[in-house]
Amino acid sequence: MARSEGLPVPGSRAARPATEIDEVDLVPVRTYWQLVRKRFLQHRLATIALVLMLVLVTASIAVPLIGGDAWFKTSLTHGPKDPSSLAAPLGYDNLGINIFFRLMRGLQTSLTIGFFAVLIIAGLGTTVGSIAGYVGGWVDNVLMRIIDIVLSLPTFFLVLMFVAFMGQGNVFVIIFAIGLTGWTTAARLVRAEFLRLRESDFVQAAKALGASDRRIVIRHMIPSALAPVVVASTLGIADSVVTEAALSFLGFGLRTPEASLGNMLTNAQDYFYRQPLWIWYPGITLILLVLAASFLGDGLRDALDPRQRIEA
Repeated sequence: MARSEGLPVPGSRAARPATEIDEVDLVPVRTYWQLVRKRFLQHRLATIALVLMLVLVTASIAVPLIGGDAWFKTSLTHGPKDPSSLAAPLGYDNLGINIFFRLMRGLQTSLTIGFFAVLIIAGLGTTVGSIAGYVGGWVDNVLMRIIDIVLSLPTFFLVLMFVAFMGQGNVFVIIFAIGLTGWTTAARLVRAEFLRLRESDFVQAAKALGASDRRIVIRHMIPSALAPVVVASTLGIADSVVTEAALSFLGFGLRTPEASLGNMLTNAQDYFYRQPLWIWYPGITLILLVLAASFLGDGLRDALDPRQRIEA
């Protein structure tokens, strides 16, 4: 017998109840940032790094506020001591200064230098890279040759000279020195993204609608090109902290009584055999900070990449 026209076939979509269709066929739609969050949380090391970074940042802010001037206040009644009490969990140094409070103050200083140096790196790199990638032509060639020249120079030596001539021990000089010599990588990443986005459909549509170049770059292209900048900035925090520690260790960075992880290492090297823990404390803190920033950058890179798959 021929099948009657207009009757639903058993087992087909039309033959199922509405409730069953809703439960089976409707798939929740996830936004881009929901996918980014899920991909990031699936990265175990990045999640641990985020928690560790939050702990370090919180401690560097809260502990100096609680301790007040304990990070530089000397005491004649407290000589070099090992960890003994909750008031001094890491003991006291040769000047009677509470090592724990000084360590947290040094961590705060190093994080501040790294954060503000990265702001300069991201801002300058995004500006130069967007101009080179969007304008193109001779402007792109000139800017890229400048970037190649800066990349060919020894970066740490430039920072060292800048700090030595402009003012040793000045935190603002160190920030500007690191920022003005580390923007080239961010500029190249932004330029590459702009070369890709310049020919995309939404940019061409904005041009056809009469949008100005400034509006296209700021409102449409820069937000789409920020993913590699975020990753480079996170990794740049680790590089900036290491650079500041190296400068302070060599005597060109921050000096006593100001505290940083680098000058804590410098001040403790004379007591390496008598009090080795005085080097371990800032050294391990520096290692944890760099590892947290590095793994966090790796996790953000994978999370912001739309080609990465999400595990069920």
